[in-house]
Amino acid sequence: METRKENYGSQLRILRRGESLRSRQYRGVCVSVIHEWDSIEILRTEMDPGSTVEDREIGNFPLIHLVIEGSPLFLVADQPGDLIPGDSVSLRADEKYRISNPASSRSIILTILLKKSEEQSSEPHKAAFQATSPVRRP
Repeated sequence: METRKENYGSQLRILRRGESLRSRQYRGVCVSVIHEWDSIEILRTEMDPGSTVEDREIGNFPLIHLVIEGSPLFLVADQPGDLIPGDSVSLRADEKYRISNPASSRSIILTILLKKSEEQSSEPHKAAFQATSPVRRP
């Protein structure tokens, strides 16, 4: 499917539902990059029942996983954790983990990767969010 990006002016970039900047599908898992901005990348991972994702397949970055749908099992440092929609887990770049979907339905996880360049501080979440300007609401 061709990605349709709508630009209104130079500030607003809309990526419609079902579209992605790039994606990869393998062994019952579809990982899609839905947004990139400076040092932040947002992924949507859809996992079929019985599928597994390992840390090396997502990237070696500090990150936050937020469960949107389903009940995936996270295994971090040999400690299991069942998550449900609304639960999240944050991990350092050096932490090894595995996510599996033992449920009979699909799981969807939103992941925020905190990529940093060498010029940025050792606290990527602060550097990334300092770069944003406040949103003005009417």
